[in-house]
Parts: sequence; C-alpha cells; structure tokens
Amino acid sequence: MKRRQFLQTLSVASLVLCGCGSESANSGSFQGLGNGGGNPLISPLVLTPQQAVSLNGLRLAAESVVESQPVPQLGNAIKVNVDALTTLTEAPGALQDLTALQNFFAALGVQRDQPVVVYDDGEMKFAARVRFLLGYCGVSQPVLVDGGAPALAGLLPVQAGTPTPSSFQANATPQPIALVFQQQVLQAIQKNGAKLIDVRTPAEFNGQLLLPGDARPGHIPGAQNLPEGEFLNGLRLRTPLEISTLLASAGLSPSDNIIVYCHDGAKSSLVATLLVENGFRSTSLYYLSYRDWSQNPNLPVQL
Repeated sequence: MKRRQFLQTLSVASLVLCGCGSESANSGSFQGLGNGGGNPLISPLVLTPQQAVSLNGLRLAAESVVESQPVPQLGNAIKVNVDALTTLTEAPGALQDLTALQNFFAALGVQRDQPVVVYDDGEMKFAARVRFLLGYCGVSQPVLVDGGAPALAGLLPVQAGTPTPSSFQANATPQPIALVFQQQVLQAIQKNGAKLIDVRTPAEFNGQLLLPGDARPGHIPGAQNLPEGEFLNGLRLRTPLEISTLLASAGLSPSDNIIVYCHDGAKSSLVATLLVENGFRSTSLYYLSYRDWSQNPNLPVQL
C-alpha cells in the first residue's frame, strides 16, 4: 500500500484521536517530527485499538515466551517470536548487516510499503521492539497498538494468520528514530552532546538490582533516570497531556538531542517512540542498551 492510500485509510480510522494515549476526551493529537531534520511524519507511530482495527495491513502478534503472557492471534495476525528476534539482533554485526533481520521479516510476509500493525500482551515493550526494528529496516508504516491484545479483545476475532513469505529488502533507515552504538554514546557523553535517558527501574539505575546479562551494576555516567513505567497507566499509555507534563517535569524539551536506553532495547524502544510522538525532533535509541555497555570493561559506569 502506498503512502497516500495509507493516509486515506487512517483518515477513515479517525485520526483526530491519534497518538499515544487512551481515547479520553482529554486526549490530544501528537504530530511527531522526524529525527534531526524536523520533517513531519506521514502518520503517528501509535494507534488506538479502534484505529488499528480500521487499518488494512499486516498484523503481527509479538510474544516473548520468556517474559510475556500468551498473545492471541487476532484478525489473521502472524505470531512473532520476540525472543528469537532479540537474540538475532544481539549477534555481532546483525544491526549493521541487515541480512538476518531481512530474512526474519520476509518470512513473516512483511513488505516495505504495506502498513504493519504490531501488538503484544499489553506491556507494549515487546511490540515496540518489533515496531522499531521494522522501521529501522525500512518498512514505511509500522505502528504500535496502545494496550495490545487486551485492548483489541472483542474488536477482532481470534483468528491465526498464515504467513506468506515476501521478497522484502531491508535498508537501514534512521528516521524517525536513529540507532546509535557504544562509541556514539561515549562520544555524546564526553562532549555533552546529548541528554542520556535511562528508562529502567530506579533499582537497576542505582545498581541495587543486576539483571541477567548485565556485567556490572549501575548506569551510564551522566544518564537521567526516567522509568518506562511512568509512561503507563496499567496496560494503557497515559494521555498525551500527561506524557507531555511528565517529559517537561523531567526537564526535557522537544529541541533536545535525546539518547534513550534500557536493559536490552525493549522498554527504550517504547519510550523513544513516545518521544517522537510527542514532537522530539532528535531522538536516538541505544538499542543494545546497558547490557551491551556493561559488558565492555573499558567503558565507565556510575552508581
């Protein structure tokens, strides 16, 4: 589906309520801006359940067998093994040479110009990981469903889809969220060139909790802790006004250069998406996150 058709479909889906919040009377409309250049996005990155149902495209049900509840396949959705996808991206060079990611998504039937609607068990971090990687690989319209499967229940039938492999060709795309690696993060903190946002829990940030895979406790020096849970109200995102207030109270401005990280890229994928939805023009994601940073003994950590 081409971009103009996509916009027409979203118009039918009543995008007056678009953005990253519940469908309350107080919900505004986020007009996200592209990273760095300030170019308007074609569409929002987060849809309400009603909008997601109205959007014709490939549906993906993102499930982590290790962490999440079982995710039902709704409306012909294709199941995505998020654990396998995470492991794939952690292989050396997998985020530079996109062959493995290309093959993974092609097997699911992903196409570059077809909208892809991703949902999970409601935590949204698993779907956000998939959504980010789709966008990074050049899929033009990957979107996340606010509230995931619980919010979609009753709106779509329980119906498993059968993947039809595609000829998808991946192409590294930095818009609207740029991907950064260790050395870029190190340069940014050395030159005070970005605000580094750690969206893990305070216990992880302060070194009181060391998760599997983390070699050392603490956080990247100079990082500010803004837990991902602050953006949520149960299994739904907070309203746009609440998120805007949260970001402002944290001293963050849409003109800031932001780098987001977490433990392994899932929660930070969600927060980076919400920053873009809230108009942050320069949002980068350290996808490999603290696990990657802590395993390099030459990089500093702070308690």
